[in-house]
Amino acid sequence: MKNFSIESSPSESFYHKAIKNLIFNSIYDKTNVIAVRKLEKYIGNRFADVYFKLKSGEGIAVEIQNSNITVKEIIQRTKDYNNLGIYVLWILHGEGNCVASKKFPLNAKQQKVSPAESYLHKMYGGRVYYINLDINQEEVTLKRPFALHFSNVMKKKKRRIFHSRYTTFFYRDINFTFIPSWNLLCTKFLGYKIARFYDKNIKYALKEKIEEFIVRNNLHLIAKKKQLKYILIKFSDIYGEFMILSVLIDIINEKKLNISHKLFRKIKRKVIDRKK
Repeated sequence: MKNFSIESSPSESFYHKAIKNLIFNSIYDKTNVIAVRKLEKYIGNRFADVYFKLKSGEGIAVEIQNSNITVKEIIQRTKDYNNLGIYVLWILHGEGNCVASKKFPLNAKQQKVSPAESYLHKMYGGRVYYINLDINQEEVTLKRPFALHFSNVMKKKKRRIFHSRYTTFFYRDINFTFIPSWNLLCTKFLGYKIARFYDKNIKYALKEKIEEFIVRNNLHLIAKKKQLKYILIKFSDIYGEFMILSVLIDIINEKKLNISHKLFRKIKRKVIDRKK
């Protein structure tokens, strides 16, 4: 979108306005599923940044968040839309004030995550959607949307919630996935009607990678004490230890890796302890 003036007003920042307009055009232009689209549509007592009605009939309110927001407000907005049969797509500005630390499509360890980000991660079944702007002198465009998956850190001192003078945050390990397309999926999760992209949950993707690694390297034939070591060496640079151990619990329960009962109990204790 060219000639987008970098200005703001008391009610709406430039970034919020730019992302809203660009999403309004991008989802419509890059898909063939939209029957109706509107900017700034009143829905009940709410004011949706963008509204789409799919050709399949579902209505979607897109909530673009740049400024700080509470978990309570996220829940209330979502419920207000849901009570009217509207699905909600939450998208955060990765460099906005809504995040505890700037978010980019990068794998990272021990990053700050706000309570709002943490709650959306649960609401969306293990992902939060972000989008950033590419700004130059001639035009403002959207960078490709991306999803981030959070997992607990293993260090004990990093597990608790932290409070600073103005903010509250958690530390989390982060993994990203790009959105494969702009197409939207309407679904229900944890009692919420949500709209999301067709990205794959990164935990399931890691599970497939570990299972393939086990088969390809015949891990079932080596000493059981070395199995975990080899898996951690292979994947720990990208994925946090907590996520790897969580996935391994599922793999072992499905009998796709034969590990000692003692080591299995140790893995489960680590995961359960870090969830507290």
